[in-house]
Amino acid sequence: MSDRPPAVHVHVHRVMAGAFPLRVADLLFTDDTLVVPEYRYLTPLSGILRGRHEVGAAAAKRYREAGVGGLVEMAERIHRIAYADIERVRIYDGRSVGRPKVTIDVTAGPPYAYRVHAPVDVAALTDALTSLGRRRGFGVEHHGTLGFDPRTSLRRFLADR
Repeated sequence: MSDRPPAVHVHVHRVMAGAFPLRVADLLFTDDTLVVPEYRYLTPLSGILRGRHEVGAAAAKRYREAGVGGLVEMAERIHRIAYADIERVRIYDGRSVGRPKVTIDVTAGPPYAYRVHAPVDVAALTDALTSLGRRRGFGVEHHGTLGFDPRTSLRRFLADR
C-alpha cells in the first residue's frame, strides 16, 4: 500500500473567464496541478446567450467520456498552474445577486478568476478545495460577497487571464 494520499479531483464545470472577452472554461484541480482548459470566446452578446450552454454541454460530455485529457484536447487554450505556485484560492458565493466566483492567487502576476455558470454547492466546493489545499500547500478562503474589484479585473485583462 502506498503512502501517497488518494487521488483528488475537484472539477468546477462551466466557468467563465473573469476578463473580457468572456471564455468558457473548466477548473480541474487534479492530483498534481490545476488545469484550466478554455474552450472559446463568447462574444458578442448573442454568442453568450446561445453558445454557453452548447460549449458547456459538449465539455461535460467529453469529460464523462475521456476525463481530463478529453477536455485538454478540445480546448483552444490551456493554463497549467502548479500547486507550488498557488498562494490561495478564494471562493465568493455571489450573495443573492451574483454568481459564485473562484479566484486563484498565484505567486507571480495577477490572479486567475472565474465566475461559475453551472449549479454548484459553494460549501461543498470550499470543503473539497480546503482539503486539497492542506495536502498541496495552498490556503482557501470563503467570502460572502460578489468578489469584484475593477482594478484587479483590468490587471487580469491586460495579462490576458
